[in-house]
Formats: sequence, structure tokens, C-alpha cells
Amino acid sequence: MEDNDKIKGQLISELEKLRHIIDEYEKSRPDFKKIEKALEDSKEKYETLIKAAPFSVITLNEKGIIISCNSNALKFLGKSKEEIIGKHFTKHKFLSEEIIPKYIKIFSHDSNNKEDMPFEITRLDKNGKAFFGKVYCGPVKKGGAIKSIQIFITDITKRKEIEKKLKYLRFHDNLTGLYNRSYFEEEMKRLDSERQLPLSLIIGDVNGLKLINDTFGNEEGDRILKSIAAVMRECCREEDIIARWGEDEFSMLLPKTSKEYSRNVVNRIKEICQRTDKKKTKFNFSIGTSTKENADQNLQGVIKEAKDEMYKKKLYESKNVPDSIISTVVDSLMETSFETKEHGKRVRKWALKMGRALKLSKSKLDELSLLADLHDLGKIAIPDDIVKKKDKLNEKDWKVLKSYPEIGYNIANSSYKTSHIAEYILTHHERWDGAGYPQGLKGEDIPLASRITAIADAYDVMRSGRFYKRTLSKKEATEELRKSSGVQFDPKLIEKFIRILEEE
Repeated sequence: MEDNDKIKGQLISELEKLRHIIDEYEKSRPDFKKIEKALEDSKEKYETLIKAAPFSVITLNEKGIIISCNSNALKFLGKSKEEIIGKHFTKHKFLSEEIIPKYIKIFSHDSNNKEDMPFEITRLDKNGKAFFGKVYCGPVKKGGAIKSIQIFITDITKRKEIEKKLKYLRFHDNLTGLYNRSYFEEEMKRLDSERQLPLSLIIGDVNGLKLINDTFGNEEGDRILKSIAAVMRECCREEDIIARWGEDEFSMLLPKTSKEYSRNVVNRIKEICQRTDKKKTKFNFSIGTSTKENADQNLQGVIKEAKDEMYKKKLYESKNVPDSIISTVVDSLMETSFETKEHGKRVRKWALKMGRALKLSKSKLDELSLLADLHDLGKIAIPDDIVKKKDKLNEKDWKVLKSYPEIGYNIANSSYKTSHIAEYILTHHERWDGAGYPQGLKGEDIPLASRITAIADAYDVMRSGRFYKRTLSKKEATEELRKSSGVQFDPKLIEKFIRILEEE
């Protein structure tokens, strides 16, 4: 009996120990429910992050089947979820044939080599516009084997567009769209080989571009440069290289082209330039050409030969450019509502009457006659909204308007046929009291021809009227001249002019 009680006590003692061990184990063992809940929470957070990711995410199983993707992936691929899920990744056109083997390689071995990663892919949308993506892949392993692949695609379309623009700007002239000098020089080095012979070079220069810019503004000069670029494109072949060599120079490189053929190209360029629509002014394009026919020739020598020929032609052809521009300016002025042939005739009539009354020589009378026609030459460069403005001109408008005598001076001074009256054009808005423009000359410091023309011009404006000023009678105009005598106009010349008017 005592033995049984002893054994029972031992069993109870051992049981208590076991319970204690169990209690300790229960306290220390993992809470699988908590773990399961944490995993669910983590999965939900992961899926939320994937959905909200600003890049495309695609998951493939171990067989390469797409098992999930986010909305950005659908947008990038241009597909619906039904079209994507359950399909093998190689079935989608967004992967080019040369890239597919790189993807398949990921499944074939445990690749820690990043050499082939990432990849760039391209796809076209329904409008044919290219989308570019950069692809990163991450294998998910289990027991050392790859069980799935995570594919991340970032949209790099904008970056590609910027790179394309930067590359274009690096090698192209911004105004004409032709290649620039840097690119042209690189191409000359590349094409300077025996297999490209004969290698022909054409160099052209726009005559009088600065004068055109000064006269009509940079917009007209730019228009002419773009017109010439278009002509050169029309005359070249696909393999020819055309560039804007300098501000007013163009170059054309013609591989495998004979001297005779390059001469034909030059003639065609000249012919098209001559019949090209000329919006405001005529332009002249001097061209020279040379050909490297054997490997012993130095290309720099060929360039010099083409330039020398171009400069020789320029010396001859540029002589008539100022006269052509002046002719165009006068024609343009005559077409406007504020300057007509009749106005020039009337100013000439009164100026010559005064000149004869002053007993000027025939050469001086000829100058007066030409000055009457060209005294407002510079107005061609003044915007119409200032010249035709009915309201009072502001300070900025006046500054622009007062620049036209200087513009007229520059135009007239560029031609030997009109340079002798350039100073008179510059000073015909000076005043007797020194308050005129542009130099503020006073009294007899103002050339006589300018003083005479100023009176004749003012009288005709008062008598014929303008859109901003009413027409005055002969008596009213005469009184206005008297008021301006000794202030705006030479008093002796006013007295002489009024006497001529009374005799009329």
C-alpha cells in the first residue's frame, strides 16, 4: 500500500513537471494564427503597393505564364487583363524576337550575372506612336530553383524623346534643319576614303544677308536662309550631306560624284533660286564647287578650291545686290497706302522748283530728284502697326520710328548708285533749331538738300493728307510753314518756297 502511494506521488510529481514543460512550450511556441494574419496583412500591403506602383509590374510563373500584372502594365502593353493573364510572355508583341532569348535565359539557370540586365523594349500604340520601356527582372526562388519571375517596366518614352531632341540639336542647325558644321566636318573625315571617290564638294554663300537683315529685319533673312536650304534639299540625293556651314554659308558633300555631275547640281540650285518665290527681296546665292578625284589629293585643298571659286563669283554677283534690294524697297513702298509714286513725284516737283530758284547745278538737281524718291527709304523696316497708328505714339513707338532715317542711310550707302545721297536721307528729319533726329544737327550744319526736301515733303503731306491727319488748304499749309520758319525749317528757304507757291 505504501509502495502504491509512493509511486502515485512520483507520477503526480512527474505530471506536474510535464504540465510545467507544456505550459512553457505553449508560451514559447509560435502563434500560427497571428503569423497567418501577419502574412495576409503583408500580402495585402504588397498587392496595394504593386497596384499603386508608378511603373509596370508583371509576374510570371516558372513556366513563363503571366499570372498577374498591375494597371500600369496593362496601359503600357495596351491590353486588357483577360488578354494578358494566362498567356505565355513570349506571345506578346511588346517583346522583339532578339530580346526573347534573353528572357528565356533567366529560367534556364540561376543567373546572378547582371550583364544582360536591364533590357529596353519598344512597342507601338494603335496610332503608330512608339513607347519605350526599361525592363528589370527579379527571380523568386524556392529550394534553389526559380519558381517565378517579377518583371518591372519603367516608361522611358519621355527620356527617349529628350535624348532624340538633344541628339538632333547636337548635329543639326536649328533654323534650317540641315546638318551643322560639326557634323559636316565629321562626315568629311568619314567619307574621305578611296572607295567614295570621286568626292565632290559644293560651297555657297548668300550675298547681302546683313543688308537684308538690316533692311527687312531678321525674319526676312531667316526666310531666305530656309528657302535656300529647301532648294539644296531638292537638288541632292539621299546619300548627300548638306549643312549650314556658317551664318550665310552652306555646304554639300557628294560621295561618288563626278565633277561634271556636281556642276549640273550647281546649275540646278542657281536656276531654282532664281525662280523661287521672293516674298520681299531678291537674293543672290554665289556657289563654288571642286572634286577630289584621286586618293593623293588633300581634301583641305579641295575645300579651298571650292571656296576660291565661290568668292570669285561673289565678287562679281554681289555688286548688283544693293541695287536689287533698293529696287525691291522702293517697289514695296509704292505698294503701301502711305507712300506712293505720286507723293514722290510731288516732292520732286517742289524740291526741283526750289533747287532751280536757288540756281543749283544740274548734278545737285539730280541729287534732289533722287532724294525725293528715296527720302523715306528706311520706312520699309518700320512695322505697319506703328506707321499706320492713329493714336498718339508712345515713347517706344517714337524710338522705333525715329530709327528709319538711319536704316535708309545704311541701305542707300550700300550701293554706289545711291551712296552720294545717303547723308541727305539720314538728315532730312533734322530741325533748324537742333531738336530733330537722329543727330540733333542745327542750322546750316544740316545739308542743303535735306533742308529743301524736308520743306517739300512737309508741304505735300499737309496738302495731300494722311489717314491720321486732315488735308489742309493751300492757305492753311502756307501758314503752318510760316509758323515753323526758324524752328523746324530754314527761314530763308521757307521764304523762297512761299514765294514759289504765290507765283503758282
